[in-house]
Amino acid sequence: MGKKSTRRGSLSFWHRARANRLVPRLRNWVGEKGLSGFVGYKAGMTDVLMVDDSESPMKGQEVVRPVTILEVPPIFIYAVNVLKKTPVGLKQISQLTAPNAPKEAKRAMTPAKKTKAFEIKEFDELRLIAITQPSKINLKKTPEIVEIPLTGSREEQLTSAQNLLGKEVQLTDVFKEGDYVDAIAVTTGKGWQGLVKRFGVALNPHKATAHRRKGGTLGGETQARVFFSVPRPGQMGYHRRTDSNKRILKISTGKLPPLKHYGEVDGTYIILDGSIPGPVKRLVRIRKAIDKKPTKPVNLLSINLTA
Repeated sequence: MGKKSTRRGSLSFWHRARANRLVPRLRNWVGEKGLSGFVGYKAGMTDVLMVDDSESPMKGQEVVRPVTILEVPPIFIYAVNVLKKTPVGLKQISQLTAPNAPKEAKRAMTPAKKTKAFEIKEFDELRLIAITQPSKINLKKTPEIVEIPLTGSREEQLTSAQNLLGKEVQLTDVFKEGDYVDAIAVTTGKGWQGLVKRFGVALNPHKATAHRRKGGTLGGETQARVFFSVPRPGQMGYHRRTDSNKRILKISTGKLPPLKHYGEVDGTYIILDGSIPGPVKRLVRIRKAIDKKPTKPVNLLSINLTA
């Protein structure tokens, strides 16, 4: 028999289709008031030395943790979407735009040249249309357009929208060190793969079958359907995934040594505990953690910048 291996591919995800869009959208969010999330670009991974403050046997000791570095240029708040509840869900009834969009915005949209006075009478929810600015970190020229919801009461949403429209927002206006966030991104695409690589099934024996990597029988000859739990060839990677409860270990601005496949980090960046979905240079959306974990101060001793 072929060599056995552990099963790859969780049965919790089905079906494994390609993501509809490279920029994921938020379906759930939490927060007291203001913006509920931000946008960054994955720069790479390294490791840090820190004092473990979790409830583990290593509590209080110095430990080495793998971390991910995200470069987070400021975003520009271009518009406010005014939404009203209907029997079939939320419906956009109006949109207020800012006339001072950055010049790179015309690469992704047609910016408004003028706007009316800020006046919102009736609404159930407000959401902001933000424009990323990757040109400020010399990553690329074409920005992405993302929708970021506002949280809080209606009065708080209205106040936040009035204060943010037409302005730049920094990461430090939304998050601080020690916060827990959820990272949403599209994973690295691996194309169409067979069931051996996709699910880690055993190879067929040499002398009993004509194909070693083809898998076994799927069932009876006149079988009506094949269960989703049966390993089959198909798309691997390029899926929208959410990594929950990633702790912000550090927020800083400065120059870091060149990272593999990315280059120099020369702006605002954050260091997240653990790994997150997606390859280097991919857009990553971060939001306030759904689990609402309390913020804890971080005792970070050193960062390995030689990787």
